[in-house]
Amino acid sequence: MRPRPWIAIVVLLTACGLPATSPSSMNPEPSVAASSSQAAEPTGSTLLFEWPDGEEPSVSREMTGIERDFINPGAVIDHEGTLHMFANVFSDWPGDVQVPHLTSTDGVTWMLAADEPIMTSSDVPFASPGHDVSTGFVTSDGTWVLVLQSVSSTEPWEIGLATAPGPDGPWTVTPEPVLTAGEAGSSDAAGLAWPSVVATDDGFAMYYVARAGGPRGGTIAMATSPDGLTWTKADEPVLVAEADWEGLILDRPRVARTPDGFVMVYAGGTLTDRGVAWSDDGVTWTRDGEAPAITADDFPITGQAWDAALISRDGELTYYLEIGVASASASRTEVYRATAHLP
Repeated sequence: MRPRPWIAIVVLLTACGLPATSPSSMNPEPSVAASSSQAAEPTGSTLLFEWPDGEEPSVSREMTGIERDFINPGAVIDHEGTLHMFANVFSDWPGDVQVPHLTSTDGVTWMLAADEPIMTSSDVPFASPGHDVSTGFVTSDGTWVLVLQSVSSTEPWEIGLATAPGPDGPWTVTPEPVLTAGEAGSSDAAGLAWPSVVATDDGFAMYYVARAGGPRGGTIAMATSPDGLTWTKADEPVLVAEADWEGLILDRPRVARTPDGFVMVYAGGTLTDRGVAWSDDGVTWTRDGEAPAITADDFPITGQAWDAALISRDGELTYYLEIGVASASASRTEVYRATAHLP
């Protein structure tokens, strides 16, 4: 594979999500906070994730027919017995992203549902210069909705929507974002990222990273909507970094509704570490243990992790996680599947 200049590699290493900084940000070693949490032997999560496919990816770049270096699971929608994955496939970050549509009935075997991508960054008016599909759902009237974010290394990220009468489109992207960065001094003044939407008794709830400032992470904030199209931000974040392993940063929230409430899998300052939190009402959240439920030591291959999708189905959680490498000698990711039985 053709090596890239180090500047491009810095950008790609963040990808799936962070603005480019310096070569020092490429260091995959655990943070100081993560090391101290290991020394303290904190209580672990009650969820035990396994990787039933081993080193075999659940969804690969090759499956999509798009010749790019990276893939993340984007949005995974469970509708009438079929899982629909709207993945993000790309080589440059930030840059053009293509969105293929794949389907599965069991969450294990995936097939490409359409020969062409259902969307590219050129279809997104507020792409800056790229976009990323992050989550999706189907409204009560049958409208399909994909929630996406603008991706920029210089401007605050914003959240917008694409709608369609069915999973294969045609998809229409809103001309303007539906949620934008707040005023100076607010918890999301530096942008909003990585939204995850779940249906509630009153409509829909969106969980996203609110960035107050700086290049990475922030708190996990919430917005609500009665119809999935018009959104209102909550006044306060629903989760802030407190555990040692989180390193003062929360990132990549992925939320699913279970028979007993809501579950969130999220990242800390070290993106290879993923923790778990539970909520009865979707507003008040409690961490499941003081240590991450997933670390790099658990991965089925050696690599780093970026974006993910979470599904709750038949008493089991399925977590689709982008794992791979981004370096001068090799640049590639695939999507791997982890599962855990609900308590």
